[in-house]
Amino acid sequence: MTARTKPGSPLRSAELSRAALTANLTALRATHGDDVAIDLRADALGLGAAEVGHVASAVGFRHCVIDSSQVAPAGLNALAPHALAVSGWWDGPGGPVVTFSATVISVKAVPSGTPVSYGYEYTTPSDTTLALVSAGFADGVPRTPGGHIALGGVAFPIAGRIAMDQCVLDVGDATVHVGDRAVIWGGSPSLAQWSSWSRRPEAALLAHLGSRVVKSWH
Repeated sequence: MTARTKPGSPLRSAELSRAALTANLTALRATHGDDVAIDLRADALGLGAAEVGHVASAVGFRHCVIDSSQVAPAGLNALAPHALAVSGWWDGPGGPVVTFSATVISVKAVPSGTPVSYGYEYTTPSDTTLALVSAGFADGVPRTPGGHIALGGVAFPIAGRIAMDQCVLDVGDATVHVGDRAVIWGGSPSLAQWSSWSRRPEAALLAHLGSRVVKSWH
């Protein structure tokens, strides 16, 4: 069943999981040992160095690498930027730390041959349903061919170019409603898949989540 957007919820959000972060950091520390530092530069990729650092300290990290403008979170000692630092804590045995999602704001049945989005680079191959999702490249959805977004656990292709504020999914004969929540990444599709589609590092995708994407820890 597709999740629905609750009244008053943001159109675009990044849900951040402390449980996943704890499990992933625990695994990284077990792999790399006691002397390795956690990379918290760029405010932990914009996700919050204080929160990530607090969890890192709780699972046994003692060192961090930060920017010159940052202050080391409590319990962590700052090391030089060239020190050995681990990243990749946004995914691992505990699953994805970040789930990036947005609301479906329009649903429309269209005939075969309907052109979609800027430049009409995509036309529907058959009668289908188009779902308009309220997230675009200004929010951190990479403008790249081949991307998919999930509704109710099923990944659907992005139809045509990704716009600044929105993108379109070709959902075929699936049942989709206005208010359904579309998962851009976090599970399936994964951040790693989006990294492959866009040819951008996972860290860069996280760091480029837009200011309209409301981040919250749970």
